[in-house]
Amino acid sequence: MSLREKKKIETKNKIFEVAGRLFKEKGFDNTTVDEITREAEIGKGTFFNYFPTKEALLREFGKQKEEMVYNLVRNELKKIIPIKEKIKNTFVLAARSNEKDKELTKLFVFEYLRHYGYEERRSRSLNTILQDLLETGAKKGEVKNDIDVKRAAENLTAIYYHSLMEWLWSNSDYSFSEDISKKIDILFDGIGS
Repeated sequence: MSLREKKKIETKNKIFEVAGRLFKEKGFDNTTVDEITREAEIGKGTFFNYFPTKEALLREFGKQKEEMVYNLVRNELKKIIPIKEKIKNTFVLAARSNEKDKELTKLFVFEYLRHYGYEERRSRSLNTILQDLLETGAKKGEVKNDIDVKRAAENLTAIYYHSLMEWLWSNSDYSFSEDISKKIDILFDGIGS
């Protein structure tokens, strides 16, 4: 990697770090691009080279978060363990990444939804990973081979995002990763007698 590329990454990371801190302190709407650039010690032009608007930070944050989680999950997917465990571990890894800074996650998720809406927010990559896992599980006999894997993946994704929203809205301090882990156990064990 060239020195110029390293500097670009450092600058982008600095913008994220400063913006995240200011958003937490002052709220998204009350934080200006001027404040971000002043704190990050960069010019406005530099900011706009990376992000055309303050709202573009939200999109980029979402993309980076998904990429980070996907990289964690990719290593998990290589393990030779049952599909249920792979699915459960995928959710737990994603939940733990959000647990690292609940307030920042809350801020970005709610602002993202406010600016872009639910349809834009749904994770395509999580859904794709789950669909692939379920198809593999069906072939191996670990999952019913007659299930609609697309619908099952959508349901699992919905459970994850519903659980995320409940955790973010909750005033009680509980572990999101433990909560989602238990929900996946219930799903795979079934609720019938």
